[in-house]
Parts: sequence; C-alpha cells; structure tokens
Amino acid sequence: MGYTAQVLDAAPAEVQTGLRRLAHTFSHFAFLETGRALGAFCEPLDRYSWLAAGGCKRLHRMHEADAEGWTAFCAAWRAKPTWLFGVLGYELKNVLEPTALSRHAKAEEDTPDLEFFEPEWVVTCQGNELTLHFAQDTQNAAQWWYGMQQKRTSDVAPSFDKKGPTLRAAWQASDYEAHAQTLLDHCYRGDLYEVNLCARWKAKAVVDPMGVYRALQERTDAPMAGVYHSPSGWLLSGSPERYLTIRKEGDKRRVYSQPIKGTASIELPANALRQSEKECAENTMIVDLVRNDLSRVAIKGSVTVPRYLEVRTLPTVHHMVSTVCADLTPEADWLSAVQASFPMGSMTGAPKIRAMQRIDEEETARRGWYSGALGYVQPNGECDFNVVIRSLIHHGQTWHGWAGSALTVLADPKAEWEELQLKMKAPIAALENPWEA
Repeated sequence: MGYTAQVLDAAPAEVQTGLRRLAHTFSHFAFLETGRALGAFCEPLDRYSWLAAGGCKRLHRMHEADAEGWTAFCAAWRAKPTWLFGVLGYELKNVLEPTALSRHAKAEEDTPDLEFFEPEWVVTCQGNELTLHFAQDTQNAAQWWYGMQQKRTSDVAPSFDKKGPTLRAAWQASDYEAHAQTLLDHCYRGDLYEVNLCARWKAKAVVDPMGVYRALQERTDAPMAGVYHSPSGWLLSGSPERYLTIRKEGDKRRVYSQPIKGTASIELPANALRQSEKECAENTMIVDLVRNDLSRVAIKGSVTVPRYLEVRTLPTVHHMVSTVCADLTPEADWLSAVQASFPMGSMTGAPKIRAMQRIDEEETARRGWYSGALGYVQPNGECDFNVVIRSLIHHGQTWHGWAGSALTVLADPKAEWEELQLKMKAPIAALENPWEA
C-alpha cells in the first residue's frame, strides 16, 4: 500500500519543535533541514525547508556490506518504490568499488554499512505548507497531530547530563602530519593528485542527542543538516555539503552533485578562497572526478557544470562549492547514481580508487557513517543526500566526531591540521553545551 497525503493544519515551527522533542520515542526517526539560507543566497535545489519521518514498516540493514545484500536492497526498492530514510556508510565502497576493499576490522560500534527504514509517516514542510504522508489511511491529519501532542505530555524524556565533555582527537598533530606527509610523497611521485585524510575525535557522555543537534545547527546553520536515529545509534549532522540529488524536471530526470573543496575561517575575506591557487585546484580536480562518475549514468553529452567555484558563507566558515549536473539515462535511477558515484570524490581524492587505497593505509579506523551519506528517497525516485561531515555519531555513551582535509602537492601538513581544528570547532562546542529543551 502506498502513502496518503493530507495537508496538516498546524504551525510549521510548532510541529518542528514537537517532533524534535519526540525523536527519542520512535524506534526509527529522521529529521532533515536546509538551514536558514544566510544572506541573499538561496539554493534552488532545496526542495523542502525540512522533513521528518518516524516509525518503521520495513528495515533494510547491512552491518557489513556485501554484493548480495546490495543487490537485494536495490531489487526490493525497484519492485516497490517507496519512501526511505537512512544512511550509506563509507565502507559501502567495499561493494561498489571492491578494488578499494578496507583492511580495517569491524566497526567498534554498531554502525551498519547501510541502513534505511520505510517510515509509517512523513511530514514535509515547504515554506508554510505542511503535508502529512501516511503509510496507511487509518487516521486523518488532525488525529495524528493530536496524538503527537498527547505523546509529548505523556512520554518521559530520558535523564541527561546538562553539559558534555570535550571531544579529544585520537591523533596528535605530529601523528596527523606524519600520515599526511606519507600521502604527500605519493602526490609528489604522481601516484595521487589529491587525497582526503581524516582524523577521529572521541568522548564518553550521557548527553541529550537532540540537544546536541540543536546546538550544532545553531552554530553552523548547515544547509544539509539532519538527524538519524535507530537502535543502531544517532547521527547528528551539521553538513554543508550535498552529495547527490535527483529531480524530475519536465520530461527529464536530472542528477546534481555539489562537491565542496576549499574552506577558510570566517575571519578571512570570502574572496580569499577564489584567490587561492591551492583551493581552486582542489575544487577543480574533484569537479572533474564527479563529472566522470556521473557520466556513467548520464545521457551522452549531458554532463555540465552550471555553477563553478561559488563561495558560500556560513556562521563559522567560508566554503567553495561547484554544481555538477547530468540527465539520467532512461534505465538509470537513484540506486544507479549511487553505485556510479559513491563514495563521493570530495571525501576520497583522485584518482579515486587509488586515493581510497592509500587512505586505507594511513587512517587507523573505519570511517563508518562519517563521509558516507544521510538522506531520503521518495516513491517517485527523487532523492536528496548530504555528505556526512561536521557530524557527531553517538552509541550508548560513546561519541565520535571526524574531520578531514584535502592534500595536494601545494598542501602544508601543519596548515591542514589547523583546518581540521576549525572544522571540529562547532561539533566540540555543541557537545560541551547542548541545547536545553
């Protein structure tokens, strides 16, 4: 059975607040938003102001990805296209790009390589218009919202500490610089053109995940932010980067990707990125990689770069973003696009497979959900996924954060380490001082 759509007569802000407070009461829950669009810029690819989903009709889960599981997942959605919300973990690459098979052991926590749930309900917000999508037409929108309000007053929230600890880096600066220098040596020899090296932060705390998320979004105003919650854990994402979206535009189905390469402190002028040879070179190399990935599922000659080296300003950083677009072939869908392009080039490097192989030799832990993708799929095949960066991952009392940066022959390991500190500033502050409900 499909979904029944009904207009929900309620204030978007009230519904948004209510659902965020109820996140812990659902076995599976997702909340995705596009930030407040600082300044005059408004991203035309943003379909919804926010959307949320809860309950679980069906769960698709691979703790460790394998070809059989991926094939079964694709077949299940294609046989019955439906709403899905979930996460693609970085190690899904072991199936999609098996020549870059990870040498690392299983994840320390239960972060499956793929997890999607088919929700019982979805709420979408476009401006001031709320639409409620029911998996089964068993109640009306007013009854559903009344039930949510009753749930808010009857469900007791867990007890949390009001303040959290400081996330601590697993590497010292000297550790990072040594691994970075090894990768740079590969760049000097021409083995790599660009490679993304990531480091992990860790802490233990009993802190409200939704309070941490609200504090993170308050600091970052991230345009591709979101929360994912299931028995596997919590993903709190303050991501600024769109990995992949597919839209129906007239008689065409277009796929877009918006890789970010180039980050600078808000204290510097925005045009500093455009004036940096290193930052522009990084972005250009990743644009070429994305163009190549999307060409695998694109109509010949349709891959374009309609927006190139745009500088976007968020509360703590400037970013340089390019937009790559292509028209999908008639037989391709969102699963084909993921298979052609995952993991995203901005988190690997170029040449892509070689970069993943070299990354695996230097990084000391599986990335798990970090540098994977969080997002949703609609029954009509449209989808939107972020890149899981500037994010926190929570299981039990354990919290993880990651940060990475691109290395090229122009990179200085000391400066790259400082860039990682800049990227971790907001997640660290959000965990230390979560938002109080």
